[in-house]
Amino acid sequence: MRLVCAIVLCLCCVPLSQGQSSVQAKHANLELLSTQTTNKSGDILLGVHFTLEKGWHIYWINPGDSGQPPSFNWILPAGAAAGEIQWPRPFRMQNSPTIADYGYHDEVLLMVPVHWSALPQAGSKSEIALDAKWLICREVCLADHTRLTLTLPISSGNKTNRASRLFAQAKALLPRPWPRQWKATAESRKDDFLLTLTTRKPLVNVEFFPLDPGLIDNAAKQRAEKTSTGAKLVLKKSDMLLKPVSELRGVLVIAGHAYQLRAPVVSQVALK
Repeated sequence: MRLVCAIVLCLCCVPLSQGQSSVQAKHANLELLSTQTTNKSGDILLGVHFTLEKGWHIYWINPGDSGQPPSFNWILPAGAAAGEIQWPRPFRMQNSPTIADYGYHDEVLLMVPVHWSALPQAGSKSEIALDAKWLICREVCLADHTRLTLTLPISSGNKTNRASRLFAQAKALLPRPWPRQWKATAESRKDDFLLTLTTRKPLVNVEFFPLDPGLIDNAAKQRAEKTSTGAKLVLKKSDMLLKPVSELRGVLVIAGHAYQLRAPVVSQVALK
């Protein structure tokens, strides 16, 4: 059963703002940003920049043992369609021996690609609106939401330079594709998964973040062993895992660099 500690539900009692590009919310500032200043080209990146008060955090797509990830509802011009949130590598947050969450503290930019099938007319303005909902937590969790708006083209200058820097930093934190020459396999044992990584060189500081909830014990220590060709990682199974899985999906962080991982799972019986 997912644990959510003392959530204060305020979605029904706080009205949406009338819409602006930056909003001061509960223990956080939110800002809607774009990668470009004009609306004459087809594809752009939009981003919601969360600046969080010290000690407060929001959640990754798999929040772990508690919490809920942010959700975005876009209101876009005709001919425009928004893609999925591009999630930067998360951080493990643990204040209890039995509970661990995955998310972000201090600040994070959640990027979303937008594609125009029909380009806006030259000289026209494109109005973009976003209804955002999120859960922000410290000792308690607060549900909050707001409306953010942006008009393209936006003026250039210091604000645009700052946005470019924030997008560049966020892109550097996105999980990279798994290198073709690397291999990853997982063995399902009685109480854990043994993840074997073959990368042709020893690996240190390895950490796994599962995309699928209820797969591993999030609070359990991940035991990593360096090998001559990579590493082995022992992941304790979750008590909620009641049926076999065919694949471990998630993000593998190696010495600060994140990679997309899909490792096929074989059972001990199949290995014999």
